[in-house]
Amino acid sequence: MAFLKRRRADLWALVAIATAVTIFFWPVVKQQAWIPRGGGDLVSFLYPMYRFAARSLWHGEIPLWNPYLYAGAPFVSDNQSGLFYPINLLLFLLNPNFSYRTLQWLVLFHFWLAGTGMYVCLRGWQIGDRIRPFPALFAALTFMFSGVFIVHIGNLNLNAVIAWLPPALLALHRAIEAKTWRRQVQWAVGGGLLVSISTLAGHGQMTFMMGMFLGLYGMYRAVMGRNGRILLLLLIVGMVGIAGAAISLFPAVAQIQHTPRAGFDFAQSTNYSLPVKALVGLFAPNFYGRGIADFWGNWPRVEYGYAGVLSWLLAVVPFFTRQRRQALFFGIAGAFFLLLALGGNSPVYALLFEQLPIVPFQVPARFVVLADFCLAMLAGMGLDMLCKAWAVKRPRLWLAVTAVFLTTLAIYLIQQTNQLTILHPQRQAQMQTAVFTFITFGVLGWGLLAAYWRGWLSGKWLGITAVSLLAVDLISLGSHLEIEPGDPNPGFAAGSPALDFLLDNAELNRIDIATTEWQPSLPQLYGLYSIGGVYNPLQLSNYAAYNGSLGYRGSPAYNLLGVKYIVGKKNDPPGDTSFLVPVFEEDPRVNIYLNTLALPRVMILQNAVIVPDHNAAFDAIHADDFDPAQIVILEKGQPLAQEPAPVELTVLRYDLNRAAFSVTTQQPAYLLLTDIYHPDWQATINKEPAPILVANYALRAVYLEPGTHEVSFRFVPSGWWLGVAVTAVTWLGAGGFFVLKRREGHR
Repeated sequence: MAFLKRRRADLWALVAIATAVTIFFWPVVKQQAWIPRGGGDLVSFLYPMYRFAARSLWHGEIPLWNPYLYAGAPFVSDNQSGLFYPINLLLFLLNPNFSYRTLQWLVLFHFWLAGTGMYVCLRGWQIGDRIRPFPALFAALTFMFSGVFIVHIGNLNLNAVIAWLPPALLALHRAIEAKTWRRQVQWAVGGGLLVSISTLAGHGQMTFMMGMFLGLYGMYRAVMGRNGRILLLLLIVGMVGIAGAAISLFPAVAQIQHTPRAGFDFAQSTNYSLPVKALVGLFAPNFYGRGIADFWGNWPRVEYGYAGVLSWLLAVVPFFTRQRRQALFFGIAGAFFLLLALGGNSPVYALLFEQLPIVPFQVPARFVVLADFCLAMLAGMGLDMLCKAWAVKRPRLWLAVTAVFLTTLAIYLIQQTNQLTILHPQRQAQMQTAVFTFITFGVLGWGLLAAYWRGWLSGKWLGITAVSLLAVDLISLGSHLEIEPGDPNPGFAAGSPALDFLLDNAELNRIDIATTEWQPSLPQLYGLYSIGGVYNPLQLSNYAAYNGSLGYRGSPAYNLLGVKYIVGKKNDPPGDTSFLVPVFEEDPRVNIYLNTLALPRVMILQNAVIVPDHNAAFDAIHADDFDPAQIVILEKGQPLAQEPAPVELTVLRYDLNRAAFSVTTQQPAYLLLTDIYHPDWQATINKEPAPILVANYALRAVYLEPGTHEVSFRFVPSGWWLGVAVTAVTWLGAGGFFVLKRREGHR
């Protein structure tokens, strides 16, 4: 009870953060609306992926491989899976059949987590003269409702990673500030574990940004304090962070070389940069629009980083006090990350990244989230200084400077509105509303601070009013952007007659979804095999090339993948009806077509052609005379040219990570499995290791001598066992370390 009394203000602050999230998402909380608008990744990508992960774990199997989408693809190696993120794991194990609404609650939770982490960061930043609750709450609202969080409501894994930045930075900061080496190491190890947790949420770019921020802060403190030990603490944070997430990181890093990201160049990395003229969105976010419905800029829609008008006014305060050195890092870092967000529109991004051998990320605009974090830190510190009546140098000058800035920006926006109205008259009302909104919040914010300096408000009421004004600002301008009444669940066809038909006829054959009535990754949800799936930036390169060159439904390359059923629109066949035959038309939304040319997914082929290289294999499978039912194209191996003889083939098992077949052949042959080739697959023939050959450009084959054989396949991604061992040792070691230190502290 004593603890609760001491922390009563903090507990109320956490309740306030939860209340703000509830108000922001009220239609979703009331189950009257859905997020995100248009479905986005949350619907089409993450929900089927998470349900597949949950089902697999519930059945006692770790899904190293996903056989249901993209004709087979690595799963654990795709860091977006979030398979080992503790919060995901808790959901997967407690409720493996969770609904889409449950996933929405996970989104809301991470908004609360981001705000709570920011609040804790501010409250714990100054050990002696702690930052007060209202300024910390102000910073929490600034960060958790900033532009990236709003625009990426549907990117749960992105928001989940960056939500852990505030507590991780606090841990590093406290490690630097600690008086004893033991306490420094404790804080550094704790910070590393927080980095591990965030990394496991599964968004490589956000993890990179988080590491970059922590690294810059640590180096800044080491240089400014002339203390090399800080670099050692930073190293501890980094090593523990990597080691604690190695179970996901090691396979993911090894996987990059097999994806299109391996060929990413600098030009591609600048895709979705923040345009210079879009910087007005930092103050008037709806000027060009930031939602799907109202965006009209002539550039790809990206995040602006809007975090409220009052936040900018308060962020200046620390630089007018004697504590400006404390704020200097966040001022410099905020400007730096804002320049990085400009990507190809600024020379800074090129100077930093152009010389790297690989830049596996795009969307530089997301760097604005780090600028917003700096803004939240500065605004929280500034409000705290005012609430404590710290001496601000030349307050009239500060008020004058901010007034001139607001006035100048308002004039610029009005001029832009007048000029752009000529070209875009239909957008005049939107621009005028955005300008009026900016002026309104600018006047209210400046007036609030002026009233404080006049002595009309106490520090306490300044904090209360500032938090209230910011909440109105951010909630009113952001809450409507990604909420819509459209229910995404029909896209998953639960209980539909067509889905029941496919489930009743499910074998090893694949399906192809050729209609927008069903989600492209629906097969993953129900354990159906498919050649497709929603676009995944980390798909295998050979799959992307093969799938992109199928040509038409019914082509030899298409039939080779074993596509037996095609889900098409009502009364709109997805191809040539001479071989695509409707077999189920009782569903009100879709028809099911039988591809009568589909080949089995496992075949014994007794003729093989060896071509000199990968490009030649691509040409061979697209040649007019290619017959995949009779011949296999290989880049290595033994050529075969013989009359077919009888064979026997039995499927012994076909699981997530393993497959086994019994084969009897009278002459040399190749077992062809029309799953996508990956070098981490291993094969045995009669329990003896056997090489897996790249067949038909992107598939798998093994060579068989005459006789009866048991052919087994097993997938273990590179770095998997090492990652498991390193992660286990790290978490067990860290747990033992903290237990030991706790016992020492009680002596």
